[in-house]
Amino acid sequence: MKKWLLGILAIGLIIWIGNVQRNHNKSLMKTATRTESTMKGNNKMLIVYYSNSGTTEMAARTIQKQTGADIIKLQLAPAYPSDYDKLTVMAKHQLDHQIHPQILNKFDFSQYSTIFLGFPTWYHRPPMFTNTFFEKCDLKGKTVVPFTTSMSSSMAVSRPYLQKMTAGKQLTLQAGFRANDSRTITQYLQQHQLTK
Repeated sequence: MKKWLLGILAIGLIIWIGNVQRNHNKSLMKTATRTESTMKGNNKMLIVYYSNSGTTEMAARTIQKQTGADIIKLQLAPAYPSDYDKLTVMAKHQLDHQIHPQILNKFDFSQYSTIFLGFPTWYHRPPMFTNTFFEKCDLKGKTVVPFTTSMSSSMAVSRPYLQKMTAGKQLTLQAGFRANDSRTITQYLQQHQLTK
C-alpha cells in the first residue's frame, strides 16, 4: 500500500515539475518576444528631407524603399522660390546674414533610433535650415545619417558644418553620403546595415 502511494506521489511530482518547466519556458518565450519587439521598435528609422527641384525627394524615396523608414518633407518659412535664380539669391542672403529659416513641422522622434537628414548642397555647404533642424530637434541618443544631392560637392564639404551644428548634442553623426544615384545609396545603406 505504501509503495503504491509513493508511486502515485512520484508520478504527481513528475507531472507538477513538468508543468512548472513548461510555464517557465512560456514565460521565457514571452520575454524574448517582448525584447525582440522592443529592439525592432528601437531600430525604427525616419527620413526627414527638403527638396526644391525634386532631386533630393527622389533620393529620399529611394532610401525609403530600401529601409522601410517613415518619411517627412520639411516645410519651411519663408518658403524657397521654385525659380532657380530667385532661390540662389535667397539662399545666399540667408548664408551671408546667418538667417536660420523656420521649420513648420512638429516632430516626435521618440520611436526612432535613426534619422536620415536629406538636403541639397548650396554654396558648398548645407542650407541654413539644417542649422534650424539641429537647434529645434532633440536628437539625444539618436543616429543621424546625412545625405545630400549635388552635381559638384561631395558630402565631405558639408561634414565640417554638420559636425559644428551637432557638437554637444549627444547624438551620433554618421559620415553620410551624396545620394545622386541609387547605386551609391544602396552601397552606403548596405555597408552600414541600414537596409530592410
